[in-house]
Amino acid sequence: MLVILIVLLVIFAFCFGVGCYTFFAACGRGKEINWSDEEAVKATPFGQFYGNIHLGRLWLQDHHARDVFMTNREGLKLHAVWVPSPKAKGTVIFAHGFHSCGLSDFSLAFDLYHNLDMNILLLTHRTHASSQGKYITFGVNESRDMYDWILYHNEHLGNYPVLCSGLSMGAATVMYLAGMDLPENVRGFVADCGFTSPKEIIAHVFKQKTHMPAWPFLWAADLSARFFAGISLNEMHSTQTLLKNTRPILLVHGMEDDFVPTEMTRRSFDACGGDKTLLLVEGAGHGVSFLVAREAYLEKIYQLVEKVQGKEK
Repeated sequence: MLVILIVLLVIFAFCFGVGCYTFFAACGRGKEINWSDEEAVKATPFGQFYGNIHLGRLWLQDHHARDVFMTNREGLKLHAVWVPSPKAKGTVIFAHGFHSCGLSDFSLAFDLYHNLDMNILLLTHRTHASSQGKYITFGVNESRDMYDWILYHNEHLGNYPVLCSGLSMGAATVMYLAGMDLPENVRGFVADCGFTSPKEIIAHVFKQKTHMPAWPFLWAADLSARFFAGISLNEMHSTQTLLKNTRPILLVHGMEDDFVPTEMTRRSFDACGGDKTLLLVEGAGHGVSFLVAREAYLEKIYQLVEKVQGKEK
């Protein structure tokens, strides 16, 4: 009997330890990247996009981008980059992905939106770069931060029509935001390769990396998230938040995405309320649909921006 008890305690300790480690590995602040250092960037998964990142940084400099800071509801000081348009008819607020930044995720979109007379507000999520925070929450608290950024935008930058656009974790952030009671000037959303919930994406990646079932370890990871970050990994799910959506939304996903399963966007789309459009891109991996199907993607963006700016007939 004692042997059985010891074995059970060892199994419990192992599962609990792995679950706690999973939380800290997933939600802790990652290694900071110097995005202006070519060698540093090329040593990361973003290395293949260094040319785009470099051009995006030059574009921001040429268009007089400036840093802005906002203190959120928790008292965290968060950073963003603001690029006003001389003929502004709206603002696009960009939400980047996990351990990434707005420069790496949206550099190819700067000129596109600027030419459509859109201001750009490029967010730096909590626990990334110059934004404060101890834990990444996979869109849960990030969506609340984005809400606070909308209020900041309306008070300090101008009450322009707003389009919220996110990639990967930023897409989940946008999908969770879509279920909130938002200011009237928020007019639409873009969610590219977003996951459904923190629990489901962490479980998916855990199983990919360890080839073990996630359920005994996710319990400890969720307990850690509750204790340290003040959130549950089950707290938000895109299929629930999007039920409440009433605004135009474009959902995009690469069919060859091996990081966030395409079926997560399919499920989000099926559950979504409001005016919704789905773009699934054959041959595209994670976060590269714009590169693979530029013309189809642009067509959907033009249509959505017209709705946001009130030009649609």
